[in-house]
Amino acid sequence: MSKKVRITADAVLAIVRGIFEDEDVNFTVDDISSPESWQGKTVGDILNVEYYTFKHRPEASQTIIERIMQEKGYATRLEALNRSFCLLSLGNVERLYSKDVDMAVLSATLEYYVQTSKIKLLEYLIEDSNIETSGLRIPVQFGDQLRKAVVFFGRPVVSDIQSSTPFGEAAIAEVEVVIMLYPDVYSYSDYTVSVTFTNDSGAQETAAVPLSSFSVANVMTQDAVPYINNPRKVGNINLSCASSFVLVFEGYDNLFINHISDKALNGEKVADNNTPYTLTVKRGEKTYTHEVVIKDHQITTNADTGNETHTLTLVIRGVKNGSA
Repeated sequence: MSKKVRITADAVLAIVRGIFEDEDVNFTVDDISSPESWQGKTVGDILNVEYYTFKHRPEASQTIIERIMQEKGYATRLEALNRSFCLLSLGNVERLYSKDVDMAVLSATLEYYVQTSKIKLLEYLIEDSNIETSGLRIPVQFGDQLRKAVVFFGRPVVSDIQSSTPFGEAAIAEVEVVIMLYPDVYSYSDYTVSVTFTNDSGAQETAAVPLSSFSVANVMTQDAVPYINNPRKVGNINLSCASSFVLVFEGYDNLFINHISDKALNGEKVADNNTPYTLTVKRGEKTYTHEVVIKDHQITTNADTGNETHTLTLVIRGVKNGSA
């Protein structure tokens, strides 16, 4: 059992900044309608935010200019003034009441002090962060302990606009953050399933399956063996193993889903019931590949949701008399 983590504002800020620095979130501005000074720069460089907690205060302009001069050999006053600031303050922390399992839900507030001309960029940053983290458990570090986190960002809410500041017109905007901390266990977001198949034109295609659920079963065929010195008691030995994979998914417009739906609805017109498929399962960093055939495929459409739902059972493809 791993020890429970100490949740601090600095640790939460490190999680948030890690998300903001991801290349899919911190994109390079190439919109020709944007100011010329923004072209070719990342969102992070343009916002130029100094993040801090109550423990770490932002630097003075004089300190910033001195550091820039050491790095570049020159500096302008605008380089110090063209900055934004953000204070992260920790809110409520609710832990799961458990001796063994370390789970918690915590809230925090990001209070931005940023030029009003950059508010739209801040909105992009927050929205892209939500898009990239949606449905994922992100690995995070608390000291020497590893955890998984689900992160939600609220929309930036401007609470005040100040027209006469050293930075020009500036706004105070707040962003609410909710983080759900889980133990370091594998989850739905660690699995990726894809299928390779031969289409009607005879070409090989591969498509990822957008799963609702995925399960694997290894069923052993056993034989009871009595003990020599006590025939009334028996033990069991495994003779063989059959593996099956059950995939549940919605009827998306997907290459593989369209392919098997066509075969299922054609029924008796399908000539070969042993059409082979290659199932690829990725769990974390490991990848597993199996040659499979369809054992059972159910398609259900309900009036309440209107969604087409598939339940697909795949089993390992066998060999008979030396041929598949």
